[in-house]
Amino acid sequence: VVKAVKLTLEYTSNPAWSAIQALPYLMEYPYQCSEQIFSRYYANAIATHIANSSPKIKAVFESWKSSSPDAFLSNLEKNQDLKNLILEETPWVMEAKDETERKKRIGLLFDLNKMSSELSTALNLLMKAQSSNGGWPWFEGMPEDRYITQHIVSGLGHLDHLGIQSVRNESRIKNMLNRAVQYLDQRMLEDYRELIRTKADRDKVHPGAEQIHFLYARSFLSDINTSFTGYYDYVKHDLYFTNNNYCLVFSESLGTFTSF
Repeated sequence: VVKAVKLTLEYTSNPAWSAIQALPYLMEYPYQCSEQIFSRYYANAIATHIANSSPKIKAVFESWKSSSPDAFLSNLEKNQDLKNLILEETPWVMEAKDETERKKRIGLLFDLNKMSSELSTALNLLMKAQSSNGGWPWFEGMPEDRYITQHIVSGLGHLDHLGIQSVRNESRIKNMLNRAVQYLDQRMLEDYRELIRTKADRDKVHPGAEQIHFLYARSFLSDINTSFTGYYDYVKHDLYFTNNNYCLVFSESLGTFTSF
């Protein structure tokens, strides 16, 4: 059966602006799982950094809060096919039926007082959800989960690496991170001990997705001391002396790790 297919391509010379327009989606995640709480924290931290980075940017957001002149309309509103697709696929945009209203909404979300309050709320929720052993569960009250803990640690490390937020200057975040890293180091130590116990063949047993994700997260926080280095040596052996073909995402993550 032959089906008619239509492809619409829109080019932007300023991809950073597209990223800014996506932040409200993260800022308004409705659920209280650790992943979405951190997404709200991450998005508000970036938005606060952007709003404070330039008086001109801050002035634009302020103007959008109070007015919606036609001059602010983008090409998206003129492209009805693309607009309809985005309204269907992006939940937060559906509440803003045109580009003018959407820009006003972004202006409201980029209010510094609001973002400061949202940051504080998200941080308090993350601190409350963290287990006594340093890990985070998917939802408060559930057992801690290694993946979501690595997700939060790598995200905080990324904010620090980009210069958006210094995680070492905020005592609450620093303490939270130290506990999380200790939890993750312990999980990795258990992995390494299992490799030793089973006498794994280095040329046949390679790091998996969970271990590579850990190494990526840990690469942002190399100044936090670890009590063991055996697994790191094991992975470096795997990288340099075996012909293991990782997918692009894993290869990039391991490339970050090599500087750790």
